[in-house]
Amino acid sequence: MHITYLIGVGGNPLYDGKHREGNRYHTYGQHTFVLDLVRALCRGGHEVRLVVDDLDCFALTSALREVSSASVTDETSSRQGTDLLLVDEGADEMLARFPDETPAFRIVHHAGRRSSDRVVERCARFICMTENSLSLQGSYLPQNRPVLIHQGVDLDRFPQASVRHVGERPRVLVHGRMDSGREAVMGRVMEHLDRKELLVYALGDGPGFWEASDRFGSEMILINHVPCHSMPNLLSDMDVVVSLGRGAMEAMATGIPTICAGYGYGGLITEDTIGILMRHNLTGAHCRRDPARVMEDVHHALDADRYEVRALAERWLSADAFVERMCDLYARVVG
Repeated sequence: MHITYLIGVGGNPLYDGKHREGNRYHTYGQHTFVLDLVRALCRGGHEVRLVVDDLDCFALTSALREVSSASVTDETSSRQGTDLLLVDEGADEMLARFPDETPAFRIVHHAGRRSSDRVVERCARFICMTENSLSLQGSYLPQNRPVLIHQGVDLDRFPQASVRHVGERPRVLVHGRMDSGREAVMGRVMEHLDRKELLVYALGDGPGFWEASDRFGSEMILINHVPCHSMPNLLSDMDVVVSLGRGAMEAMATGIPTICAGYGYGGLITEDTIGILMRHNLTGAHCRRDPARVMEDVHHALDADRYEVRALAERWLSADAFVERMCDLYARVVG
């Protein structure tokens, strides 16, 4: 299948223009979703043309050009055959340049954000990646338009780190953007981590970064951004990860025991808890567990079986499974 993926990157519309660095943006979750989806689609035998509005602004232009059967361009010509359009944020004008008869699916990143009337009229399905998103999108979209397909990560991009570090302080990575209310929970997590027993890394852009620097900068390693295609190199050195969303998914794909924290504190992600936590994209939203219990959870995580963590990711968090379900959906739509 020939797939054209439309995404607006100039102005970083998904994040309302925040996180600018030079002429690019520290955009993590959206970028890692696109990278993993394109890789999984190409591995599945599809050809993907990614169309952006600003090649220089898009941080993945070089990385995606290394993927076989993928191309990146700022040309929106519809002359090349397209079987399916995937429509991301900020792509309304690009979408209007393609024939109405070409099937289009909207990729919904922001659970509560409404699409424009034109996108609602044009897109046959709206792919929601959590039950929460499905509910919120269903409140305004026509019946049967929103569908649930849980997102996943490219398991081939994250080789399993099977052995934890022995004879050293365990390495714990706290990974999550420190804004939009998440900095409060992440701050409490860092406060209650034993920074003498553990070697703590904190990774995340946003206003909360400097507060973390002022409070804990001499006791941990602070990093404000790592591009998504560099993340496997960092994760391979970690023993436990505290994260949310795709950060948590990537850690689990690597086999690293992962604690869910972001908009709330969900504790260690296990077979018993992952289904509930996935309803809100592993963000910890609506979780009531006290972040003060993080050391208890770290100790349980250090005893966890890394192969079981990886197996849990394979069952719940596979980009290949996302592609399979999306292709099944396409087959049903086109008849």
